Amino acid sequence: MRLSKLSSSTKVTDEQNRLSKEQAGLHRRKQELEKALLLEAKKEQERKKELERKKVMLNVSAAAAPAPFGIPRSGKASYPQKGKPRLGREVQNDKVKFLFLCLVFALIIVMLWRAIPS
Repeated sequence: MRLSKLSSSTKVTDEQNRLSKEQAGLHRRKQELEKALLLEAKKEQERKKELERKKVMLNVSAAAAPAPFGIPRSGKASYPQKGKPRLGREVQNDKVKFLFLCLVFALIIVMLWRAIPS
């Protein structure tokens, strides 16, 4: 009888040891999955922030883009008011527009010169 009690007690402790090891393994797995979930959430937040930054940059670049020739700017003065500093990009855009208009004017002069019979 004593042997049977020992063996049943040993079986119980073996089962308890096995279950505690399994529980510890499950706990570690749970922590790993929680860490992975947190990392994925951080990555998702970074992606959202990056998309927001790109959207803002796209809006800024679209607003700063010069209007095509012949189309009036919407409510903006073509020349800045006094006291307002001009951006280097605006100055560069104005230079390009001026050169383009000079080229068109020169082309018109050349075409008129050739059209007049000598």
